[in-house]
Amino acid sequence: MSSSIPLLFTIPPSNRHEIILLDTSAKPSLKAINKQIVSTIATSANCAEFMGKYKSKDAGESIQEIKIHWSEYGRDLKVWPEYTIVTEENLVAILELLKLGVGKDVLEIKVGKDE
Repeated sequence: MSSSIPLLFTIPPSNRHEIILLDTSAKPSLKAINKQIVSTIATSANCAEFMGKYKSKDAGESIQEIKIHWSEYGRDLKVWPEYTIVTEENLVAILELLKLGVGKDVLEIKVGKDE
C-alpha cells in the first residue's frame, strides 16, 4: 500500500500550478503541507509568475487559504459541494477522499504577501 499521494495544486486566478507527492505515512498536518507547498512555489517553473523576475524579493508569499476543488465526475452535484476549505480538523478525511479519486480533485492555494 502506498504511503503517499500525488496532489495537484493551482494558484488561481493564474495558470500557476504544480504536483507534489504528499507523504501520508505519518499523520499529515496543515503546517507540513503549507511548508511543502511554499517551498515548491519558490522553486517550481510551473509556479513562476509572469514577469516575476522583476518583482521585489523582499516580501515573501505565504498561504492564506487552501481549498479542495472537487471534481464533478461521478458525484451527485445536488449534494456534493463545489469546494471545501481545508482545515486541520478535516485534513485527514480530505486526504482519504483524495486517495479514492487520485488525480480528479485539485487543491486551490490562495497566496498573499507576508506582512
